[in-house]
Amino acid sequence: MDIPENPKLRQLEPIPVKQEGRDMIALRDPQGYLSNLVLLPPPVYFVASLCDGTRSLRDLQTAYVRRFGDIIPSSQIESIINELDKQLLLDNDTFREYKGQLDAEYLSLPNRPLISAGSGYQADPRALADFIQTMLEGAEEVEAPGHLPIGAVAPHIDLERGRECYGKLYSLLGRSFDASYQPLVVILGTCHGDMEGPFAMTGKNYLTPFGLVETDVGLAEGIAQAAGMEGLGDELSHRSEHSIEIQLPLLCVIFGGADRFRILPITCNSFHPFIEDDGTPSEDPEISSFITALQGLLSAMEDKALFLASADLAHVGRRFGSALPLDGVMLSSVIAKDREMLKPVEEGDAEGFFSYIAAEKDSRHVCGLPPIYTLVKTLGEREGELIDHCHWFDSQEGSAVTFAGLSFPL
Repeated sequence: MDIPENPKLRQLEPIPVKQEGRDMIALRDPQGYLSNLVLLPPPVYFVASLCDGTRSLRDLQTAYVRRFGDIIPSSQIESIINELDKQLLLDNDTFREYKGQLDAEYLSLPNRPLISAGSGYQADPRALADFIQTMLEGAEEVEAPGHLPIGAVAPHIDLERGRECYGKLYSLLGRSFDASYQPLVVILGTCHGDMEGPFAMTGKNYLTPFGLVETDVGLAEGIAQAAGMEGLGDELSHRSEHSIEIQLPLLCVIFGGADRFRILPITCNSFHPFIEDDGTPSEDPEISSFITALQGLLSAMEDKALFLASADLAHVGRRFGSALPLDGVMLSSVIAKDREMLKPVEEGDAEGFFSYIAAEKDSRHVCGLPPIYTLVKTLGEREGELIDHCHWFDSQEGSAVTFAGLSFPL
């Protein structure tokens, strides 16, 4: 390869890990183009992290000397850049050519393949069904409401880590519908990678271990037209996004099979530009037009649809960029702030929910902001009920993820 003068690292998620007792940095690709983690020693990651497209190789060499106090020859810097290129970690022609091939292959498929089977949930359908059934039966029973739920907030963490919250919420949902109910499920999922535009739909059906779940393509096209979108939006945002897929096995179980419901899967882009500019998503015409289209769908479908936000809450600690590990005292504070943040959601106040996160500059990395905001806006001023609020905490790593289940009445 020709070594670029100003190399640029792709947007990757760094995760501190230990390998055979050694501190390492694992790079995860939220876009899913790299299926495995790439492990880098801290000095190599230091060089990689400075590759932002503005620094020259000489700049990287100088920064390394200042940081570590050791002389590093220019040939070694070039070797590091060359290795980053081979691992497809750089934003350059090598990666773009590889990405283009995978994108073309995905777009040619009639159905979206499984990406979370074996990681987010069991791949074997029999084992998965047993796990979900046990999870639902073992959940602390929440009294079923005297009305049909029209909306819900669910986690999108893997099923094992979120089993208590998933169990309570989906047990409640399963007991709320009769056996003949075959709804449209509108799933608003966080997009953890890059995407164009605030929302994106897809013309692909979704494969699950229990069979094929049909996407209502005609309805997706109608929503897109009503919202003034060009096509269905950035369809590639669905390619490796787990937040929608993770709900499907649970929905298959409570509704009695993959053919007992259809879906309108929607990926939601980050709202960080509004936080940075002290604005609000409601001021964006593309967002407001899309939400208006969803409100029209809600009005037309009445009791034949379920609107579901697939959304985790806070991501805190070393895994998520903090210099210090999270401890129990800090986690208690995070949980308390979650409860305050969720009060506007329970009250049907989307702007209050956004304002809470914006006021703290999203310092707790609430990845579920876009789908929850969109859900609450779509549902109008319907009040919700908090079913459960849980967390996953890795005390050794010093990191945590919080999540909740909420239900909204028709």
